[in-house]
Amino acid sequence: MSRGVAFILIASVAAGLWSILLSRASRSVHPVVGTGVIEGSALVLVVLVILRQRIDIKSAISFEGLALLVLCGLCVFSVDYFSLRAYETGLEVSVGAPIIASGAILLPAVVGPMLGERISAGRIVGIALIGVGIFVLTRLSA
Repeated sequence: MSRGVAFILIASVAAGLWSILLSRASRSVHPVVGTGVIEGSALVLVVLVILRQRIDIKSAISFEGLALLVLCGLCVFSVDYFSLRAYETGLEVSVGAPIIASGAILLPAVVGPMLGERISAGRIVGIALIGVGIFVLTRLSA
């Protein structure tokens, strides 16, 4: 297994746990406060890692990279905030998390080829199956 696949598997487990924990927390926290706590906790961890690894911030990122990451931060805020709002309404995590995952899968799958990535027939079939699965999941739970 390549290091990239190992890293993405760790990220996928973290995303699954994030969905479960977010769903549980939504019952006892205002969405804006919850989002702030989540992102504040992440910031503390980032600062600790930067200090521990003695990373020179000026040489670690370009202006373009910084601008793109700020946009990523806005996306993270939206994911946290709107997920908390959705789970607060009683949406089950077994429905919400797969819907979130489908957006995380389908959008990059559509945009990837626009960025020059190759797309095979197998990938198209896999993406279609994911879309059908999410459709079925949302219809059965409605």
